[in-house]
Amino acid sequence: MMSMFAILFLSILHPQEPPEPVASVPLNAGVMESSLLPLEATEMWAILAQGRVKPVGTYAKEIMVSVSGKTEVDGLTALDVFWGCHFDWPTFSDLPIVKISSSTLRQDLGFEDGVRRFSYNHLILHEAFQSLVREGLNAERAKEPATPNQRDAVEVYRRLDLLAEIADGHSLQLVPRADGLWTWPGSLEKSAVAADQKIVTQFALLAQAYLTKNADAFHSAAGVLTKVLRAAYPEIYPTESLLDKELFYNDLNPFAWAWKLYLLGFFLVAVAGAIGYKLGWVTLLVGMIFHTMGLGLRWQIAGRAPVSDMYESLIFMGWGAILIGLALEFFSRKGYFAIASALMGFMALAFAEHLPIDSSISPLVPVLANTSWLAIHVMTIMLSYSAFALAMGMGHVVLFLQFFKPGRTKQLRDLSTLLYKSLQIGVFFLAAGIAFGAIWANESWGRYWGWDPKETWSLITFFVYMIVVHARFAGWVSHFGLAVSSIASFLAVVMTYYGVNFLLGSGLHSYGFSEGGVFWFSVYLGLELLIIFASLLRYRSATN
Repeated sequence: MMSMFAILFLSILHPQEPPEPVASVPLNAGVMESSLLPLEATEMWAILAQGRVKPVGTYAKEIMVSVSGKTEVDGLTALDVFWGCHFDWPTFSDLPIVKISSSTLRQDLGFEDGVRRFSYNHLILHEAFQSLVREGLNAERAKEPATPNQRDAVEVYRRLDLLAEIADGHSLQLVPRADGLWTWPGSLEKSAVAADQKIVTQFALLAQAYLTKNADAFHSAAGVLTKVLRAAYPEIYPTESLLDKELFYNDLNPFAWAWKLYLLGFFLVAVAGAIGYKLGWVTLLVGMIFHTMGLGLRWQIAGRAPVSDMYESLIFMGWGAILIGLALEFFSRKGYFAIASALMGFMALAFAEHLPIDSSISPLVPVLANTSWLAIHVMTIMLSYSAFALAMGMGHVVLFLQFFKPGRTKQLRDLSTLLYKSLQIGVFFLAAGIAFGAIWANESWGRYWGWDPKETWSLITFFVYMIVVHARFAGWVSHFGLAVSSIASFLAVVMTYYGVNFLLGSGLHSYGFSEGGVFWFSVYLGLELLIIFASLLRYRSATN
């Protein structure tokens, strides 16, 4: 990551007065012509970025989403912005593509209501913004708490940093080297190697073609560079099929298709009768095909099990809920498992796609690399969470029916039996996952158990569900009580899965720790308690 000095250096190269922020500005003729260049000829180049070799098309999209919140802004694609920032910085540094999500920060900086995107130049030359960034960075260095506006300003500054790195070329790590490291073409100017000089020459021709808006020359230079870059160190450069597979994954966006199909399947099964049930089954199966395809592609691209961070584990948990739910639905044929699994699959994927969670494919931290226990332990644990999430969904179905159609004792008993099966599956997978985790912990840290927060809360969750299962087996709770218990018990899963990472933020399981979410966790807790309380009142009134 560049320092603030690098960003200010670019501002000095192109000094301007900060323009007034506007919702959008008409693209000038130069920008429009640049968007007509065959920039897609560069999307399958490999680039080392954020610790992983990936296609330029992927990196450009990641930058675009990080900076603007979208893959396209005002008709400009990710590749338009990526190469525009590098080859035509004076123009693109004036385009309003940097998003400020925080309304409080926008108000504090005196920006007009409704305007969310601003140009690089406007922000980097804005004194109040610079002041907040300095204060936020100083608080980080001193390990002191920063204000929300300071944190948000630093986050926006880091988006500016990404654009600045592209502008000065140092993030364009396009050229593999013999030592396994990668470098940018500008670093090869003094190289005596003929292949390096060819890269420098062709990259200069590419820049010239871009600035003169010569589409044929741009395509020609990009084609030559494609061959030269690949030929430099073919044993290091990723294969065309792998790069193409990642671009296909990005373009397909399988998880977005999956959650939409799950939502449609939910409504078909829930409200469309016998024909809707059959159509719902087909819809859910097609959604699961997209879901499975996405997981498989991500596994092949990353070269590891797709369960290493919050985004991936959430995606996998949704897949597990669909898998277990449809398997149980196949035997029960009552529609309830289909409804609950569709709802849980939809929610998991929709949250993963729309919450501010990093969805990029990242390299593993060293302790997780080169071990099969990542797949074994984490997948087993996530399958237990999937089963518990399914049981929680079934619990809501029971409370919904009890609230709007009270007094159906037989239906309540049947649903309770189905819900109990989900809990049993969850307890089995959780016990196995904890055991696998203990074995992995002994290999990694030299001890089976250390009362780490994640370990402790996993054990708490196990005992919570064991109490629920035993209470149902012993007849201590009614059918309605089991539904309530499945919802209340899931709070332990939420604390183990989310709370330890985002609320406690401590321990050896420090992969993806962050902060925040107390408000939304409290909202979720309050809503669940409200649903339970209202259903309990309705249940008592119906049974009296």
